[in-house]
Amino acid sequence: MKKLLKFIIVFSVTVILVLGFYFFFPHVWGEIVYPLDYQDSIKKYSLERKLDPNFVCALIYTESHFNPQASSGVGARGLMQIMPQTGGSIAEELGEGGYNADKLYDPDTNIRYGTYYIKGLLDKYDGNEDLALAGYNAGVGRADKWKDGVAQLPFETVFFIQKVKNTRDMYQKVYGSWASASSEVKKPTPFYQGISNFSGFVKGLILGR
Repeated sequence: MKKLLKFIIVFSVTVILVLGFYFFFPHVWGEIVYPLDYQDSIKKYSLERKLDPNFVCALIYTESHFNPQASSGVGARGLMQIMPQTGGSIAEELGEGGYNADKLYDPDTNIRYGTYYIKGLLDKYDGNEDLALAGYNAGVGRADKWKDGVAQLPFETVFFIQKVKNTRDMYQKVYGSWASASSEVKKPTPFYQGISNFSGFVKGLILGR
């Protein structure tokens, strides 16, 4: 009997901790784990390109964890990990002279170029996020072959696509629709709201709702 009681207590505490973490994590720790730097640039270019700002945040987070000086082993640079040659093509399409690859380390420039590039891919693939992200990560050639059923995507690209989408969901949960045309940045829900949500959930379980 004592062993059963001990098991019930341990099990109950574990369930409470897991549920507490689920409800409290986005509201208390979300801002630390999922930063929202360069808000002005993200909002500006997301609105200009008609992109979901949280999607852009997720892409930045996945590519560089918001490190503007990030560099990959193949030479991609900056927040959205743009290849120097791609940056040059984007600068030409935007009619910007005086391009050099070091500009990709400038946050505003990188976000401007990155949002332009992902928007072009979304337009190319009729809004299909999976194909656009595949093109962003593995190149348009591989994305086209995947679309046509000719070849599979590398595991790295499959993981990349899923991570961006999952991260976008977390940014939405933590910050909400923070970058609408007339809104200010939305901070995570206060701690007391997390408690309220959790209490409501427990009450619903007890009452069978």
